[in-house]
Amino acid sequence: MRRIKKAPVIVMNFSGAYNMEQFADNPDFIHIDCSDISGTDCILSAAARKTITDRISGYGARGIHFIDSGDYHYMTKLWTDKIDEPFTLLLVDHHTDMQPSLVPGVLTCGDWVDSVIRQNKNLKEVLLIGTPREALKTVPENIRRKVRYVDYAEFERIVTGRHELSKGHNVYLSIDKDALNRESAVTNWDQGVIRLDELHDLVMQLLSQENVIGIDVCGEYPAMRNLFEEEKAATIDNRANEVILDAVVKAREMSLKS
Repeated sequence: MRRIKKAPVIVMNFSGAYNMEQFADNPDFIHIDCSDISGTDCILSAAARKTITDRISGYGARGIHFIDSGDYHYMTKLWTDKIDEPFTLLLVDHHTDMQPSLVPGVLTCGDWVDSVIRQNKNLKEVLLIGTPREALKTVPENIRRKVRYVDYAEFERIVTGRHELSKGHNVYLSIDKDALNRESAVTNWDQGVIRLDELHDLVMQLLSQENVIGIDVCGEYPAMRNLFEEEKAATIDNRANEVILDAVVKAREMSLKS
């Protein structure tokens, strides 16, 4: 908790989704506009990667990063590349994001975890929450030793404070809201079954029990689709982001009292 205690909130705009979400309209937040960068939609080009790396060069993994829709989840790799000590990546996601890269050196929203495992020497383990067990079959065998699946029973123990996760490592928490059910979030991917109140309690417990270095959140419904659907999705997703931030604030308040 001490790492995240006074951490900045960074909002990265790729699709314009945050323009419709009130939570982001906060003068204390740091806004990084990436909407002018081509080569970012699902697949990150080398040129786009360099531009984004330059734009975030003044910030570290420490903080709460809102990184737009799941199409840009590869941003977690760019943020965790900044971690210079051993850490555990706790991934809340309906997908593994560990597809073998089809083009060496090109980062995508579907293979970024595979890249983190292979390239980040400080990563000790990836913990998966919210992913269907059958999806583990798609994880390449040569990286499975660093992947641990958290089933629903273990998830419940974590949420209720009866189980700790990280074996003493620092934790970076990455949340894709597609792990939530459709009542809790609206994304442009197929979704899971976690409830928003469960995610709230998970974040609170992690911040209370683990040394959380940083957090990122994706899973917005991209703009430029259907206006009615966008407005409806933005209302639901805005609420989800507010609940996540509320969990962080409450955990901070609890730590100050203890």
